[in-house]
Amino acid sequence: MFRYRRYRVFLVFAFIAVLALYEFGSSGSSWNSATSRVKQLKDGKEEQSLLNWKPRPQVAKETKKFDADIPGAKIPHTLQAPPIVRVTRPGDGKPPSPSKTPEPTIKPTPIGAGGPENDGPIPPGFNSELVEVGQGRLEVTPLPSSVEPIYWKKQSEHFPVASTAIIKLPTGAPKAIPKIQFSFKKESASEKADRESKLGTIKSVFKRSWDGYKEFAWLQDELRPVSGTYKNPFASWGATLVDTLDTLWIMGLQEEFEEAVKAVDQINFTTTPRADIPLFETTIRYLGGLLAAYDLSGSKHKNLLTKAVELAEVLISAFDTPNRMPVTYYLWRPDFASNAHQASNRVVLAELGSLSVEFTRLAQVTKDHKYYDAIARITDELEKFQNETRLPGMWPTYIDASGCKTPDWTSQVETPPQAPLEPPKDLPELPAEKIEPSTTTPELLSPGGNKYIPLDRPPPLVLAPGGTNPTFVPVQEIQEPTINWGVPKVQRRQLDDAEASSVDVAATPVLTTHASSSSPTASRPDCEPQGLMSSSDLGEEDYTLGGMSDSTYEYLPKQYLLLGGQVEKYRTMYETSMDVVKDNLIFRPMLPNGDDILFSGKLLVSPPKEKKKPFLEGENAHLTCFAGGMFGMGAKIFNRPDDLEIAKKLTEGCVWSYNMTTTGIMPEAFIVLPCESLKGCEWNETRYWEALDPNAEMRLSSYEDQVAAFNIAMASASAAYEEALAQFTAPPAKTPTEEARALPTVTADTLDKRQLADLEEESPGPVSTQPADAVVGGVEEEAVVPSKVGGNSSAVPSQVEPVFPSVYTPSPPRTHKQVVMSRIQEERLPPGVVRIKAQNYILRPEAIESVWYMYRITGDPHWREVGWQMFEAINKHTAAKYGNSAIDDVTKTSPVISDEMESFWLAETLKYFYLLFAEESLISLDEWVLNTEAHPFRRPT
Repeated sequence: MFRYRRYRVFLVFAFIAVLALYEFGSSGSSWNSATSRVKQLKDGKEEQSLLNWKPRPQVAKETKKFDADIPGAKIPHTLQAPPIVRVTRPGDGKPPSPSKTPEPTIKPTPIGAGGPENDGPIPPGFNSELVEVGQGRLEVTPLPSSVEPIYWKKQSEHFPVASTAIIKLPTGAPKAIPKIQFSFKKESASEKADRESKLGTIKSVFKRSWDGYKEFAWLQDELRPVSGTYKNPFASWGATLVDTLDTLWIMGLQEEFEEAVKAVDQINFTTTPRADIPLFETTIRYLGGLLAAYDLSGSKHKNLLTKAVELAEVLISAFDTPNRMPVTYYLWRPDFASNAHQASNRVVLAELGSLSVEFTRLAQVTKDHKYYDAIARITDELEKFQNETRLPGMWPTYIDASGCKTPDWTSQVETPPQAPLEPPKDLPELPAEKIEPSTTTPELLSPGGNKYIPLDRPPPLVLAPGGTNPTFVPVQEIQEPTINWGVPKVQRRQLDDAEASSVDVAATPVLTTHASSSSPTASRPDCEPQGLMSSSDLGEEDYTLGGMSDSTYEYLPKQYLLLGGQVEKYRTMYETSMDVVKDNLIFRPMLPNGDDILFSGKLLVSPPKEKKKPFLEGENAHLTCFAGGMFGMGAKIFNRPDDLEIAKKLTEGCVWSYNMTTTGIMPEAFIVLPCESLKGCEWNETRYWEALDPNAEMRLSSYEDQVAAFNIAMASASAAYEEALAQFTAPPAKTPTEEARALPTVTADTLDKRQLADLEEESPGPVSTQPADAVVGGVEEEAVVPSKVGGNSSAVPSQVEPVFPSVYTPSPPRTHKQVVMSRIQEERLPPGVVRIKAQNYILRPEAIESVWYMYRITGDPHWREVGWQMFEAINKHTAAKYGNSAIDDVTKTSPVISDEMESFWLAETLKYFYLLFAEESLISLDEWVLNTEAHPFRRPT
């Protein structure tokens, strides 16, 4: 039986083996047939083998249509072409120009402002990027995502200005304004040759940067001049192109100008990949650039004005707020733009006060007063607030422009459009019982299709008068809250019969309106109106002519010029502010050579409750260097001769700031020590060293305290050591027998081999070989040595040698001189400079701007000399492959180029350098006024 079972197992294995041989044989034949097919192809016998080929039977297919209810599949999607990929390999030369990219054959149909009739092209550079791949460049320029691009549309205003309340542009004859520009004499032939040579050099540097932009960043915001790529920090509307239009005209590059003007038509200001529009930057660069090019070209190119109006209509929508103060970062997309807006309670002063020149010029050209009305209201509010600040006469860098003490009320309700804000007419009060719900109102359904069933409201919970316990009070007994939005309080919702509903309108306070039935009102929370206020109620406030404030003060005299002197408040506001600046911000720096120059610093003012004296920080920033030109212009047009001397010294201060560094370029900002007087200031090295190392005395005092503590600790440690040493007694020498008896004894059979080996190596004493049964408690009786317990241990001399306690030993600090010299060397500080706040240079124009103004106002050739030195230093250290670039540190011998070229390099910096050496009649200060981006607007005559 046993054998029979074994045979059955063998039979099963044999069957499996035969089956496996059969399967392997089939696969081998298939392999052989495939091999023979290849051989037939080589021998030209393919046709014969095809005659013997038999098709495999077809697999049955499902004939019933698959129909699943998928909501997402029913949403129509716009067809989209695949991204265009361009690869530049190492050694292939320059990457291809974005302007040569072929148009995709399939693209979304844009929806322009106001309907399909205003359709425009998709903005260039929309969601495009250039990424590095290995050593080559892979440029991917996809179309917008599968979601169709969003386009701005004009919305109905929530807070419109009544036509009778619009502040109109002055249209009278301009007043006589004193001459600004110096009366230059005719130059000599040698002077002309030298000037034209320098002019040609400046023009060639401009042309190289413009060609780089044209080839690698056409219609994009900015060129990356090192890598030959681009970036779009603004709105992808070709910032450099629009910003540079007037520079092309001024330099006589007519062919390039005409090409750029045509390219403006490809810009669509109704859409952008950016979610918000920066109002200030867009106004000074784009709107200013378009209007200046339109003025310079003699109003020839109408498309420039058309595009300016298109952009202005988008920007003017940001002013639709209760107090008409603009939203400085405008959320333009219709879903956001259709809601009510409120200006921020923390607005940068320059972003609020630097819109006047551009919108005024647009109003003058188009004869549309709404543009002037928008900025005139800002001026009025600044005028009211000017003498109510902590430093009366100036404004802090941050301002609360919300106009309402209840913050962010617009986020609580969605407010439909209302009629213009004007005095309401006396309307008859409708009894509450006559307001009936409309019978035509459709039923409200939930998302699931169920009917909404309104629930009765519980009586409101209020505090009992004079107590803290909440009580229920009937609705009729609750006094209606007061709403103050500049209009009388209304008792009930003013609705047409067709819009009446079942809501208890008598108990819902709303803002009155005079809109038609298509413009219903909505309730708003209470608001206590206010004018411009400070955003820093509890902290310090900054008052400065530098960043975040600069162009607000700059635009006061320029707006006065542009309006022909017809609005006197601009002069009053300017003179008031400059008097405060001279008394509180202008200072003379303490320098080793006693240079007679001036800087405009930053004043930090604490809240009045703290009763602290304002602190003047001795800062000189590149952005503040415009002040020399402003003071010079104000001195001429407002007859303030003393201000012209201040203007010269402020400009000389910025020239000194260029000369103080290794590169000959001024850093973004640095700190010096202010002198107490503007007339004289002796060099005080002790004071300078204290500023470099203000903690010297504290560091020395701390070291002295540590030394004193060290001496006390050493005395205590020494006494303890002497006492321990006195009690120490060396143990008597032991005989070998005593040493052996003192060792612990264990039995051999209780140890493993490793323990036994370790014991033999470490303790060569005897190991018992007695069996475990002969040991009491596992230890031999004669090896048990009783220990001494109890007794006065202090009376027994210690047999352990004492160790001296560890005591912290203070290290001597660096000396005052060592710290000072180390800071000067490590930070590469020029003499007299305490700290460099920002070492970089981003091609800023403010210093050469004031140099140009000083030359045109004084006629002194000195300004041309220092201007040329500035140009050579800048071009030497910023020149890149395709243009000029920002650098990281002007204190280095060889600064690192950061591959960034802002649009103002071509729009401002090189324009001012060119105008400095051009004929003085070009852009005369008596005929033109330049905005803060150096865009010239024609003055009224």
